[in-house]
Amino acid sequence: MTPDHPSCSGCGHLDRRQFLASASVLSLGALVAGCGDGIISGPEQIPTSLPQPFRIDPATIPELAPVGGRTVVVSGASTPVLVERVGSQQFRALSLVCPHRGSIVNVASDGLRCPNHDARFANDGTWLSGQPTTDLTPLDVRRNADGSLLVGGPRTPAVLGLDRSSIVFVSTPTGNAPAPQTVAISNGGGGVLGNLAVSLAYGANQRTGWLAIALSDAAAPTTLTLTALRGALPVGNYTATVTVGAAGIGNGAQTIAVSLLIQDPTTPASLQLSSSALTFAAPVGTVPAAQTVQCNNAGGGTLTGLSVAIAYGATGTNWLSASFNQVTAPATLTVRPAVGALAVGTYTATITVLAAGVASRTVAVTLTVSPAGLVVTLSAWPALANVGGVAGSVGNVNGGPVAITRLSATSFGAFSMRCPHAGTTITVVSGTSFRCPNHGALFNSAGVWQSSPQRAENLTPLTVIYTPGATTLSVV
Repeated sequence: MTPDHPSCSGCGHLDRRQFLASASVLSLGALVAGCGDGIISGPEQIPTSLPQPFRIDPATIPELAPVGGRTVVVSGASTPVLVERVGSQQFRALSLVCPHRGSIVNVASDGLRCPNHDARFANDGTWLSGQPTTDLTPLDVRRNADGSLLVGGPRTPAVLGLDRSSIVFVSTPTGNAPAPQTVAISNGGGGVLGNLAVSLAYGANQRTGWLAIALSDAAAPTTLTLTALRGALPVGNYTATVTVGAAGIGNGAQTIAVSLLIQDPTTPASLQLSSSALTFAAPVGTVPAAQTVQCNNAGGGTLTGLSVAIAYGATGTNWLSASFNQVTAPATLTVRPAVGALAVGTYTATITVLAAGVASRTVAVTLTVSPAGLVVTLSAWPALANVGGVAGSVGNVNGGPVAITRLSATSFGAFSMRCPHAGTTITVVSGTSFRCPNHGALFNSAGVWQSSPQRAENLTPLTVIYTPGATTLSVV
């Protein structure tokens, strides 16, 4: 470490060796410089800004108790990480390694500042002024079932999870209003799943206004409550689709099929299904999550003897299981593909649902098996809607972050986000190009080196598998 800057005589500075010798959880004051006007040397080797994942329990850290609370954490020999509570159950994390020369950024109430060349950052890590560089590196934060956090590694997109994909309300013209039902919304990916938006669309040519929806919180984990307002609806089956989405989620918006069944108890029993089609998608060798279909009696009496028969399409057999939780309606049919050794391709099947003394109903099932590797949902990355658009850090292949660029209306390219000059992780510039924060190498949307003080090779390309018109692509 170099001597103090003349204008900062007597100020204390914390170099990386001193920092790593300190406690694992530090108060913010430990990183706030006494005056902040000095220029110090950078580290002999630029430290990694992506520490290995580590676990912390926010319940044991008083600084993280309130929303907006922050603390600095060091795990083992890793570089320091700023962890912040941004919601009642949401957290975010930033590496405190300055992307310019690797110095440790100081933390203050009014923002973040690098003591080396005076780069200044907002509290969310966005570069503001001073030494030109890129934003601080955001880190993955995953909430464990016990309330602890797993922090570290490249941030992955949030993944929207719903514990139910269909809901059925049942009533009669003179019966009580059906009880409200709930859907648990969770984040199965990284980062923060916030700013949730919920929309409602009723079935074509049907009555409207019979469904009310309400979110308990706009950020996951949260609960969506659905209430059927039966009113004076006549006998019949009324349908609606509830769509839950948020910007930047890795799996795109998710839907809930909702039915309100007004039974006529004076008519014979009849079989009613909440869905007539199911779609599954999974990479080779993986098992997609099961889906359910609600089976109800649309008439009077008792509907029993529920069973299924499965007929496969021409491309494969014995890849689907379907079973009821009970043989008398109302019952839940659970459908689960068994991908196993299926090759890449599209597979179809028809499930026929039978019950004693009533007409059967069918459910069409489609399974798309994609190549192994990273599967990217295009709708989760708005920049990819336009030719030349670039999306960075869409996932990881071979242990490193991946960028996707749209080359044409029907084709995409993928690149490693490691700069070929020194291995620094590059960043996306204005959704159209890449820049290395270390020595300023600029690459166009096709990964071709454009300029920098030091010559660099083009970005390392990866293989993209994409079928024109598909909603996803795979990177291997």
